[in-house]
Amino acid sequence: MLHFAPRYGIISPCLHWGQNRRRNRDTLRSHALRAARAANDNGAAIAARKSGANDSEAYDEALLAAALRLFAAHGLSAAQRACEAAQIAADAGDSAKAEWWIAVCAMLDGPKAKALQGAFAARARSQA
Repeated sequence: MLHFAPRYGIISPCLHWGQNRRRNRDTLRSHALRAARAANDNGAAIAARKSGANDSEAYDEALLAAALRLFAAHGLSAAQRACEAAQIAADAGDSAKAEWWIAVCAMLDGPKAKALQGAFAARARSQA
């Protein structure tokens, strides 16, 4: 499940009064005036990703981006389109691309991706 956190949020003055509310109603805490940092904005992970230290995270982000683009283009039939692309790649003999499309399908519809993997495994056993 995706959770989106805003980079810049509205800081409500009614939540960040000074320690003594009766005396300091006109002053806000200084840290309340700064923009809050989003929980998913991890600067260390961004630097490591730019240096190529964590390739699996980059792969996961590319997979998520592909799934979101496919969903934006095809809506609720995006998982079916990913299955079709995986079947086309498998028929062409490109197993790496077929695995990619199965992973995209798994991001969109897990049970459909498992069924497709089972069908590919059964076809591979019958051809062997």
